[in-house]
Amino acid sequence: MSEIHKNINTIAITTRDPIEQKDSLVKIIKIIKSRSIDVIFESHVASSLGVQGYEFDELTKISKVIISLGGDGNFIATCRKAARSGVYVYGVHTGHLGFLTDSTLDGFGGFLDQFLAGIYDIERPYMLRANFNKNGKITTKLAFNDIVLMRKKIDTTSHIDAFLNSKHFNSYFGDGVIVSSAMGSTAYNMSAGGPIIYPLCDAYSVTPVCSHSLTQRPLVLPKEFGLEFRSNDDVVVLIDGQDRLDLIEFDSVDISVSDIRVNLLRHQGRDYFGVLKEKLRWGHQ
Repeated sequence: MSEIHKNINTIAITTRDPIEQKDSLVKIIKIIKSRSIDVIFESHVASSLGVQGYEFDELTKISKVIISLGGDGNFIATCRKAARSGVYVYGVHTGHLGFLTDSTLDGFGGFLDQFLAGIYDIERPYMLRANFNKNGKITTKLAFNDIVLMRKKIDTTSHIDAFLNSKHFNSYFGDGVIVSSAMGSTAYNMSAGGPIIYPLCDAYSVTPVCSHSLTQRPLVLPKEFGLEFRSNDDVVVLIDGQDRLDLIEFDSVDISVSDIRVNLLRHQGRDYFGVLKEKLRWGHQ
C-alpha cells in the first residue's frame, strides 16, 4: 500500500488562469484547509490571491501532491512540469471535456477524504521524448499527450521522411503526422482516425493526418521502438500543443517513449472505459 497520504500537511495548487478560476480556487482552498492541511500556490496563482507564491520547482520540493485545477490543457502542462520531480499530480476538472482529470470540483472533497484514509490508486503512464538534433547538439522535450509534425502553411503539402529503428520505412505526404502516447490516444490522434490505446500500455501510435495516399494507416508500436523524422519542408513540431519548434532548423527529430513517467493520483476504482462511454457517448444513437 502506498504511503503518500501519511503525514501530509501541505498541498500545492496550480491553474493556468487564476482569474477565471477564482471561484473554484476559493472553494478548493476551503475544502483542503477544512482537513487541517496547508495550501501553497504557484507564483502567478498566488499573485491573483494576494498571498506568497512559489516557482513550480519550489512547489515540488515543499509538497508531494500538486492539484491541477482546470481542464485537460492545464493538467497536461502540470504533468509535463512535474514529471522529473517525482511528485504526485491530481486533476480537478472545471472545463468542458475532462478526459484526463480525475474528479469535478464537487467531487474533490470526497476524494480528499478517501486519499487521507489511504484509499486511492496511482497511475504511472509513459510519456514521449523528442530529441531535436542540430549538428550533434540535442534539444529534448517531453510530451504527455502527443508530438505533432504539421505543415506550417495551409496552402502547402508536407513531405516527411520517417525512420524506424534507424531504417527508412515510410514517407508521409499530406498535412502531417501525429505521434501519440497511450494516454494521449483519445486526443488529436483519435480525431484523426488513430487507435484508442489503454493509457497504461507500454505502446504508442503513429497516425497520418489527411494523407495523400489512401494506403497510409495508423501504426501501434512497442515502447522499445524509436522513430526519426526528417523534412526539408516548412514543418512545425508541436509538443502537446504547448511548445512549438520548426523542424527545418534541425537535422532531425528522434521520438520515442521516455523513461520518465509522471505520477498520477486517481480515485480508487476509476473506470477508464466508463469515462470513454460517457465522453464519447458509446451506445447512444
